[in-house]
Amino acid sequence: MIGYRVGRVLTNVLIYLVFAVALVAVAYPVVWMISSSLRPTAEIFSDPLGLPTAPSLDNYARALITGNFALNLFNSAVVTIPAVSLIVLFSATAGYAFARLRFRGNRVLFYLLLIGVMVPPQAILITVFQVVLRLGLINNFVGLILVYLSWAPVAIFILTTFFRGIPREILEAAEIDGAGIWRTFWLVALPLARPALATVAIFYFVWIWNDFIYPLILLQDPSLSTIPLGLQQFQGRYRVDWGTQTAALTMALAVPLVIYMFFQDKFVRGLTAGAIK
Repeated sequence: MIGYRVGRVLTNVLIYLVFAVALVAVAYPVVWMISSSLRPTAEIFSDPLGLPTAPSLDNYARALITGNFALNLFNSAVVTIPAVSLIVLFSATAGYAFARLRFRGNRVLFYLLLIGVMVPPQAILITVFQVVLRLGLINNFVGLILVYLSWAPVAIFILTTFFRGIPREILEAAEIDGAGIWRTFWLVALPLARPALATVAIFYFVWIWNDFIYPLILLQDPSLSTIPLGLQQFQGRYRVDWGTQTAALTMALAVPLVIYMFFQDKFVRGLTAGAIK
C-alpha cells in the first residue's frame, strides 16, 4: 500500500515536472521577446539573456512611426476582419445546409468540398495568382479577401459536424411553432453554435493574421503591406534591428492573444463540443 502511494506521488511529480519544462520552453521565447522590445539593440547584443536595465518604449514608437508599422496593423485588420466574418457566415449557412437539409447531391457536394481540405494553399499559388490577375484584383484587398474565403472547407466541415450534433427535437420544435428554415437557423441553430463559431473565428483569425505568402504575391504595393510583410523591413541584409523588430512582433502577437483571451471560454467549449453526449 505504501509502495503504491509512493509510486503515485513519484508519477505526479514526474508529470508536473514535464509540464513545468514544457511551460518554460513555450513561455520563455515570449518573455524574451517582450523583454528585448524594452531594450536598445546594443544592450540586447551585450547581454542577450538579461533583463532591461532601463525599460523604454522607444522601440515601439520607432516601429509605429519610423517603421510605418501602424499602417501594417491597419492593413491586416482591414483584410482579416472582413475575411473571417465572411468565412464564419458562409461556413455556418453551408454547414447547416449540409447537416439539416435534404437535397439531391448533398453527400456528393460535401465530399467534393472536403477535397479542399487536402489541398494546401501553397500548392495552388500560381493558379490563384493568375485568376486574381485576370480579375484585375492585384494590389486590392478585395482580391485577397476572396482568396481567403476559398479557405472555408475546414470551417464548413467543423460546423457541419456541430450542427449534426444538435438534437433534432430542438429544431423540430421551432418548426412546429411556425419557424421556417431561415428563422430556425438564425434564432435557434446559430445561437447554439456560438462555441463552434468562436472556435472557427479564432482559428481563421490567427491563420489569416499571420499569413505571409498570399499578401506577398497579391499585394505588391508597399503601402498595402500587412504585418508579416511589414516585419521584413526591420531586417536588412547584414543587420537586424532586434529592438524594433521585437517591439513589432510583440504588437503583432498582442492582437490575436487578446482576442483569444476574450473568447477563451467559447473556444474551449467549441473544441470539446460533441465529446460528451
